Amino acid sequence: MPHLVNALLSVLVVTGLLAGPSLRPRLALFLGVTGSVIANHLVWLTAPVLWSHVLTPWAASVSGALVAVAIWSLLRTSPTAASLVDPDAAALQDVAGDPADQEEPVPSDVIDLGTAGRPPRALLGHTGTRS
Repeated sequence: MPHLVNALLSVLVVTGLLAGPSLRPRLALFLGVTGSVIANHLVWLTAPVLWSHVLTPWAASVSGALVAVAIWSLLRTSPTAASLVDPDAAALQDVAGDPADQEEPVPSDVIDLGTAGRPPRALLGHTGTRS
């Protein structure tokens, strides 16, 4: 039982340290918990005697969280997820970031909203010609 408590404590501490300074704390919580739990489970399945040492769950939690973040980063920066599996399947590229392939915005009429301290000309009765 103390080994399980040690492993759960390692998962909670590593996840908290990952999510604390993160700009996206919910994603960091998800990646930290997922990576830490999976890594601890794999170590427990492959080497239960080694897992019963005090520092092994901590090392597994840290390495699992780092692997989860690395995989997430790889998937986020790849052009498409299909290109990781089959490069030929990724024939369609995302062109949202390419300014050359985007349409020009439709021009709109300019509305005189006035400036600070001066209302628009239409409210003052000006027609644009001098009297």
